[in-house]
Amino acid sequence: MKYLLFFFLFFLVTISQAQNSDIKANVKELKRKIQSEKNKTIKLKLLDSLTAEVRNKTNFAYDSIAKITINYAIELDSLDIAAYNVTNLINYYNNFLGKPKAGIEIFNKYFNTLKNHITNRNLASLYIDSGDSYYFLKQVDSAISRYNKAKEFAKKAADERIMGFALLYKGYAYSDEGNFVKASQTLQKALKIFYKVKDTFNIIASKNTLAILYSSNEFLEEAKQERSEAIFLAEKMKSYGQLISMFVNEANDNKKEGLEKKRIHNLYKALEASKKSKYINYYNPILLNALVIAYAENDSIKKAKKYVKELEKNKQNTEGIYEADYYKALKKVAFSEKKYVKAQQFGLKHLKLVKASNKIKSIQNAQAFLAKVFEKLKKTDLAFSYYKASKKIEDSIQSVQKTKSLAYYQTLYETAKRDQEIKEQNNKIHLLNEQNKRKTQLIGFGGVAALALFSLIYLWRTRKFSIDKARLQKIFAQDLIRNIEAEKKRISSELHDSVGQSLLLIKNKIFLDSKKQTDTNLVDSAIDEVRSISQQLHPFKFEKLGLIKSVKNTVNNFQKNSQIFYSEDLEIDTLNISKDKEIFIFRMIQECLNNVEKHSQAKACNVSVENKKDSVIFQIKDNGIGFDVTENSMLLNSLGMKTLKERAQIIGAQLYINSIKGKGTTIQIKVSKK
Repeated sequence: MKYLLFFFLFFLVTISQAQNSDIKANVKELKRKIQSEKNKTIKLKLLDSLTAEVRNKTNFAYDSIAKITINYAIELDSLDIAAYNVTNLINYYNNFLGKPKAGIEIFNKYFNTLKNHITNRNLASLYIDSGDSYYFLKQVDSAISRYNKAKEFAKKAADERIMGFALLYKGYAYSDEGNFVKASQTLQKALKIFYKVKDTFNIIASKNTLAILYSSNEFLEEAKQERSEAIFLAEKMKSYGQLISMFVNEANDNKKEGLEKKRIHNLYKALEASKKSKYINYYNPILLNALVIAYAENDSIKKAKKYVKELEKNKQNTEGIYEADYYKALKKVAFSEKKYVKAQQFGLKHLKLVKASNKIKSIQNAQAFLAKVFEKLKKTDLAFSYYKASKKIEDSIQSVQKTKSLAYYQTLYETAKRDQEIKEQNNKIHLLNEQNKRKTQLIGFGGVAALALFSLIYLWRTRKFSIDKARLQKIFAQDLIRNIEAEKKRISSELHDSVGQSLLLIKNKIFLDSKKQTDTNLVDSAIDEVRSISQQLHPFKFEKLGLIKSVKNTVNNFQKNSQIFYSEDLEIDTLNISKDKEIFIFRMIQECLNNVEKHSQAKACNVSVENKKDSVIFQIKDNGIGFDVTENSMLLNSLGMKTLKERAQIIGAQLYINSIKGKGTTIQIKVSKK
């Protein structure tokens, strides 16, 4: 994600390109004062000023001056000054020199000296920049761990802006890891903080990142909305660096939509914004490469080669962070010119570079390109090999909506069955009410002399009967649901072990008796349907897998077969819940997820578990349309909700439903460990 934003969003300082005579004069004067100054405190202040003057300027040997300042600050026990400069130096190695390993080395060299003697804010900043080092090395888990540490110290420092940075960068890491749900949630939290502290620059950055996230998951309308708001703010601020990034990302969406003229138009808008910014030398190679690729893909070879020549005027435009884009541009031009051997060479080089960066989508595109090249070269084995590798990645990152007719009809069947059973149950309750009414009438016929006594008896009997009725109703409902589960298990077993096996024997019989090869697809389809119905009725692997793994599998199945982003946070070793409760918890979570799928209109849903001392809390949370709990009593008393409540009562669980219109619904199931 950081690469998609052209590193711009990660710069905590501005990139200075041209060095004028004023800067040189200031540096010369500061060096003269430092050499002649005898007072150590004043000398440190001068060194700190010199470091700030040359910060991120390679031609002034910034890193050497920064190290001298850090060591001198430590010598004078000015550890917060040292920490501030360590943070800036790590940032310099990460974002300007592209040497994240050197950033980690600097962190490791100084951290133990500084950690117990500096402010929480400086500690948070150190963790953020060292997290960036791990991020650029593609060690995403280590990066997220550092960002979490940064959040911890930002909270202690009560510094919301640093907290926002930690969340923002953590969001980038989740996105690159492919965990798009957590990425979106984390970025939304960062955005709220930046609104609160009125940090417009990072409001734009967060919105732009969300737009890229939505775009990568084919929610192009949502991406367009976030980006339009960000562009509006950036134009008001004249934040040209951010405008460059957003115009390029809009061009990428234009390509997805097949709007090639708009794509090229937006790239030129980015180029114009670059000319107005301080960062033209930084962005120019990126934009030229993008134009080369766009023209090559639209058969404008002459224009593409013109920009290649422009790129190659400066060797730095084709090295370091620009190298992968440069070889991508070269391979596209070679392919357009039908120079397939050159396209192969450049394509293999580009694949090697993107594999090193671990950019999954880029790897998939690079493999797909090589498949086309080898097909043109008549090397069918290699073409198929790269095509297969490309499709494997594509299948793993795309969410495909599948037909759910079997699940739909199964739901109808179970609903009808439950309706009938509940009707019978209500009849029994009505009978109990009638009996209670008769007894009440009999008591009313007592004599006046025994009125007080009979009144007391009446009240006692009424209360007792209410308790008995509630108890009978509860026992009946519990028995009913237990019987349903038992019946489901029996039918599931019969389908799986008997009907399924019989179908398999029929298939084999057809195959063996046929003199020629026979199409058994119909039998295969029937076997699959029987297995699916069996699994829907009762997950026969539940006893083997246990509750947590079964819920994880269910969430994964929903994710594979839905446009909603389903995720889970179920990292827990032991539940300490009795086994007879687990199937009921599992059914409740299934019912909640079905409700999310059918009614919520959500884009994301998360299932999590929290292990308390005396209880375990399961939570299902979506960001759908929600409803007003106080107004929609009909929904709360619907069949699905009644079933949830009945199951909760059976296992003595507490059920909490919290929903807000337009903001989604959260359901919590609190189960006692006793």
